[in-house]
Amino acid sequence: MAIGFAAPLGAFAQNAQGQAAAVLGSKPNPDGTPVPRTPDGKADLSGVWNKRLITNTTAALEPLPFTPEGLKAFNDVAGLIDPMSRCIFPGIPRLNSEPYPMQIVQLPDKVIFLYEYMHNFRVVYTDGRGHRKDWAPSLLGDPVGMWDGDTLTIDTVGLTGDVTWLDGHGNRHSDALHVVERWRRISANQIWYEHTIDDPKFYSKPWTTGWVIPLASKNWELMEYACTTGNKDLEEHHLQPGALDGSGRDGSAIATPAPVAR
Repeated sequence: MAIGFAAPLGAFAQNAQGQAAAVLGSKPNPDGTPVPRTPDGKADLSGVWNKRLITNTTAALEPLPFTPEGLKAFNDVAGLIDPMSRCIFPGIPRLNSEPYPMQIVQLPDKVIFLYEYMHNFRVVYTDGRGHRKDWAPSLLGDPVGMWDGDTLTIDTVGLTGDVTWLDGHGNRHSDALHVVERWRRISANQIWYEHTIDDPKFYSKPWTTGWVIPLASKNWELMEYACTTGNKDLEEHHLQPGALDGSGRDGSAIATPAPVAR
């Protein structure tokens, strides 16, 4: 299994100079077990799925098709802090590659995604509706789902620009981002997931990446994940001992160190 987006099989960049930015290619490899189906005959995506963080360093690489604006945004990452380190919700498609479990609930007119990461959810309607005309940009955008055989295709527009990243390696997107996801259950134990990134401001052409998501162990349940927007985490050296108002346990003031240079 190969990785990208800080998770299985995807796109990544090795450094902030735009070198070795890559798309990893792969194909689904079903284990041969039968695909569960709903009463209406559709492939059943329901279950708890445990995404993994495994890198295949032998996979073929293909450079990301940055536009000049997209490459500049990527290079600027060297002076930025990953929004997720401050509990900003990762958005789409990055949410699907974070190595935390998720649960899918499939209903006749919608598919519900429950994410352990940051304890969030997404409802994707499959009842034939189109995109909303008055949708304000948001972290999860405006998703519309449709079935094509055994594949659930989700078309998402209306995503916020410059708030979330595509992955943990600093590949970014603009407010023109359009994401097409394809979810296909290829066996009793596997989903093949892929997404296509279409962002003409940051990438000269659409590009696609995909990976296998395995079914979680029997009786696996999602756990609570508490995260508050605006937190500054220990990794960035923002947390200090003492009370939240900056005073020490004995009431004395604690000097706040200068931010760590990036």
